[in-house]
Amino acid sequence: MTSPFFRRAAAALSPLLLVAATAVASAPAGPAAGLAAPVNPQTDAARAWNYADSDLPVDPNVIFGVLPNGMKYALLHNGTPKDSVVIRMRFDVGSFDEAEDQRGLAHFLEHMAFNGSTHVPEGEMIKLLERKGLAFGADTNASTGFDQTVYKLDLPHATDDLIDTGLMLMRETASELTIAPEAVDRERGVILSERRARDTYQLRGLIEQLAFQMPGMTVANRIPVGTEAVIRTAPAARLRDLYDRTYRPERATLVMVGDFDPKVVEAKVRARFADWQGRGPAGADPDIGTIDYRRATAAGEFVDPAIGDTVAIASFKPWVVVPDTSAKRARNLAEEIGEAIVSRRLARIALDEDSPILTGAFSEAAGWKVFDQITVSAVARQGAWKEALALVEQEYRRAVDHGFTQAEVDEQLAIRRTALRNAVAGVTTRRSATLADALAGAAEGDFVFVRPETLQTLFDAAAPTLDAAAVTEAFRKRVAGMSPPLVWVTGKTPVAGGADAMLAAFRESQQVAVAPPAVATGAAFAYTDFGAPGRIVSDDRIADLGIRRIRFANNVMLNIKTTDFQKDKVWLSVRVDGGTLLATRDDPTRVALAGSLAVGGLQAHSFDDLRTIFAGKTVNPSFGTGVDAFGGSALTSSQDFRFQADLMAAYLTHPGYRADGLALIRRVLPQRYAANDATPAAVLARDVGGILADGDPRAQTPPLATLMTLDWAGLKPTIADSLAHGAIEIGVVGDIDEAAAIQAIAATFGALPPRRAAFDPREAARVRHFAADRSERTLIHKGPADQAEIRVYWPARDDSDLAEAMRLNLLMRAMQLELTEELRERLGETYSPGAGADLSDEFPGYGWLLARSNVDYKELKATRAAIFAIAKKLRDQPVDADLLDRARRPLLESTTKARRENAYWLKYVGEATTHPDRLDRSRNAIAEIEAATPADLQALARRYLTDDRALVIRAVSDKAGT
Repeated sequence: MTSPFFRRAAAALSPLLLVAATAVASAPAGPAAGLAAPVNPQTDAARAWNYADSDLPVDPNVIFGVLPNGMKYALLHNGTPKDSVVIRMRFDVGSFDEAEDQRGLAHFLEHMAFNGSTHVPEGEMIKLLERKGLAFGADTNASTGFDQTVYKLDLPHATDDLIDTGLMLMRETASELTIAPEAVDRERGVILSERRARDTYQLRGLIEQLAFQMPGMTVANRIPVGTEAVIRTAPAARLRDLYDRTYRPERATLVMVGDFDPKVVEAKVRARFADWQGRGPAGADPDIGTIDYRRATAAGEFVDPAIGDTVAIASFKPWVVVPDTSAKRARNLAEEIGEAIVSRRLARIALDEDSPILTGAFSEAAGWKVFDQITVSAVARQGAWKEALALVEQEYRRAVDHGFTQAEVDEQLAIRRTALRNAVAGVTTRRSATLADALAGAAEGDFVFVRPETLQTLFDAAAPTLDAAAVTEAFRKRVAGMSPPLVWVTGKTPVAGGADAMLAAFRESQQVAVAPPAVATGAAFAYTDFGAPGRIVSDDRIADLGIRRIRFANNVMLNIKTTDFQKDKVWLSVRVDGGTLLATRDDPTRVALAGSLAVGGLQAHSFDDLRTIFAGKTVNPSFGTGVDAFGGSALTSSQDFRFQADLMAAYLTHPGYRADGLALIRRVLPQRYAANDATPAAVLARDVGGILADGDPRAQTPPLATLMTLDWAGLKPTIADSLAHGAIEIGVVGDIDEAAAIQAIAATFGALPPRRAAFDPREAARVRHFAADRSERTLIHKGPADQAEIRVYWPARDDSDLAEAMRLNLLMRAMQLELTEELRERLGETYSPGAGADLSDEFPGYGWLLARSNVDYKELKATRAAIFAIAKKLRDQPVDADLLDRARRPLLESTTKARRENAYWLKYVGEATTHPDRLDRSRNAIAEIEAATPADLQALARRYLTDDRALVIRAVSDKAGT
């Protein structure tokens, strides 16, 4: 259950919003002088959803409604994924609505929605949904923020039964929660566990930053996860008070998107919610304070050994109500382009060989209709805060003083034009969850929900007017009138001299004159001719799976599966024989840098050059390493498929090994390693791989000092033979004509000199053993004293036996349910216990089963005992029919749903020639899951989940016990 802390305002016509088919946030609209004539229906629903007075045509396919009690709803038919429904129930209530003695109770209420209501007893809601194929967390979830709480259900089928069940549960949440004192007491430990897990250096840094930047607001004191004291002691009556005041129809919005008849579902919604009335007096809107816009420039810092070194300069001005109109969106487009150019300049500087920053950006935030914030920020090279601060201050000032070049504007226009083209091309296969989330956001009334075609029309009308002068003027107006800047620095050690030193550095930078930006010169992509197109020597089809397999005369293998899951979206995967199997025990980091080949650029183009060259095209510079192959995968479009193939072939034939790429890697590594022991999860991620692999150095996290000595000169000869001669297998999945895909691959990879016909099995390199020493391990992290995690591993097997692999996954799902029931529901010790199976497809005989829990340090012993008791229970008796059903149904539904996704098929298609045996997994996985019996799972538990085979690993704080 996530808790977003700070809602960012999206920029107009941003690619993310284009895909979501919505638009920029703006203030509530009402009749205003100078507006064009409304084009939308003048109905109660239009006024409730705040689009009646806009000249933007609302998406006509959405049924917008409002009940007499004030509850809004939006219903939209959408067929992707097929036969499924997404439900979102949004309440305009969050941590801002809490009194001082209720801090954390808005989030607590979210939990209580799963813990008993008038018609669903405590502990039954999740079980009810599991029986219908929904997995807790994946399909059943909720989130609480400062000003909203959203409940989420993703129904695997669009049957009347599931839709009725979903609506029933949302109505139960809206008005029927029992909030029984004993249930509240049982949930306290779960919420404290969640709070403990979220108590990270990132959250502590955010709270300090909010307190520094917004001292006149309640934001820093209303982080949704709340305070420990309130969670431990607040009586049920205080939850009931918050519930009755805020869970009311006039604060509620129901959104449903999926494969259903909206008219039929509308009748169901009205029947279910029409009689809902608020209980008692409604709560007033909270007073969250305001910003002191006249506050003098100030500086603050946050210090933690694990945090990244960053600098940020923020300014504010009051929020202004501006209706959502075509004129506003045109203005926002111009502003966004200017903002994006500043970010682009910082990103370019970050790639300079001696740059003091790793990345940088210009961003904006909308503060709950109180303030408008802009921030220019950067992640700094470790210890280089002063240089980074000067750099971002001067780049911001350069934009204000000298504006932008036409080449920069054209690049950003091209990016947005392509995003719109892709959004329009894919309009019929937009994801239901994306649309539902966008509609839930539109419930605030800040923007009109429109179709991508409308956005494209708006863009086409505005783009011709946006030359460099127009964008510069819009940007200057955008940043005019901001409050004095506030400087924020984070680092691993305190800044010598503190705030005074930071302010002195800032003012010193302000005195430096900035020159106009250099005019960039464009370059054509240098790698478009790889020789005569390859000749096909074999061509067959796997009819039942729709996979076509081709081999060219140079031995390059191509596998294609065309789909209509997402219009105009195509995945391209490239596998070149090699990968981390080339590493050895004596030299485990031998090919470590290969994972970053993409940032090394090409011989003729730097990584940054590629961004400019391919601006306006759906092309990604993706080339790295996997276990047995170099290469990668990239999502492109049918129109840009050839460009993507050109780029990936160029990485194979002309890798750049550029110094600026290596320098960036060396700036990034110390920042990443600093957090390796900051939390239980981090220290486990660092060390567990090597422990489980019996100390194999290839599975261990290498020392930072070792990685810092690596260079391209050492990598190049190591991988040269693979890049020049290694076998190549190409996978293509998506909405593309087969002939076009074949032509593009024939002209690129198929045109290369002959390759080896098959991948080297490298059997010796694939030998990996589970830890022989099963003695308990304790890892030490540097987080809070009470944070701990326990993991129990049992050696298993690889995944070559499909029947056993599916049953092991099902067994561990049953264990997950048992752990949740025992550790979360009965003992209230943990927020998110887990279990799973990791069975290798690369290392024969290697794999493990896992049970884990994040707990209070004091509960480690009890949690350990509970895990072993559950393992014993699974060994001693068959799982009961209901438990098996609740484990099996969500697994079946998730597998069925995955088969409607291109990403699922890519892993099979990408290896359809070299590993045809694995195709049976797609054919038979569902049948194997359905065939599993309680006796099968018990037999596996007896074979694998024995105490003598278990390896226990604990992660505890270096402060524990002090």
